[in-house]
Amino acid sequence: MSNRGNGPEAVVAAARAWIGTPYHHQASLKGIGADCLGLIRGVWRDLYGTEAERPPGYSRDWGEASGEETLIAAATRHLVPKSIAAAQPGDVLVFRMREGAVAKHAAVLATSSTIIHAIEDRLAAEIPYTAWWRRRVAAVYSFPGMHT
Repeated sequence: MSNRGNGPEAVVAAARAWIGTPYHHQASLKGIGADCLGLIRGVWRDLYGTEAERPPGYSRDWGEASGEETLIAAATRHLVPKSIAAAQPGDVLVFRMREGAVAKHAAVLATSSTIIHAIEDRLAAEIPYTAWWRRRVAAVYSFPGMHT
């Protein structure tokens, strides 16, 4: 079912529907398994009714050898870039897990103080958006048509 046009609330609701989904590398099946990209892909499908793009297979260490910003490039192809300071609920946050590394993690900003994400060895969850996470934000995007 598509929530298209319902704004940031629809994005957050779609992301919250993934809470409790087990982590599974390269997966994007609500309730069955997802990684962080799979969560964002699933929210996209919930909003627009179709897949934006099917990613090629990727290893857990993708991007580290080449230094390519694969996740940022894909986000820029489909989402609307915005400044980090302008992030608001319903936006996709892309993170660098350590300084100088390629961006390899993504989450949905649920409230000004929580994010929804899927991370290895955990169930997808809504967690505090702490200073630790805020320092690692590399880019912010909104879903097309979800913010005015």
